[in-house]
Amino acid sequence: MFPCERCGSCCRKIGEAPMTRHMAKDNGVCKYLNEVTNLCMIYPDRPITCRVDEFYDQCYKDKMSREEFYRIHQEFCKKFSKREL
Repeated sequence: MFPCERCGSCCRKIGEAPMTRHMAKDNGVCKYLNEVTNLCMIYPDRPITCRVDEFYDQCYKDKMSREEFYRIHQEFCKKFSKREL
């Protein structure tokens, strides 16, 4: 399982990605993010792009290893978190 730290950084930058831009408010933050708790308000029903493991299984398992997919996602997590400082 992907080691998500629930920091909310990816949800705060969701407007930057073409695939998820439709879920962003005008400020680029996901409209489903509770900005106080950093938790998703539609977690059980969130889109596949927000479900790292399922997204890998459906779209990337034939293209790269799970470890490589996690590494790429973790790099984005670090990048997004640093930009918020």
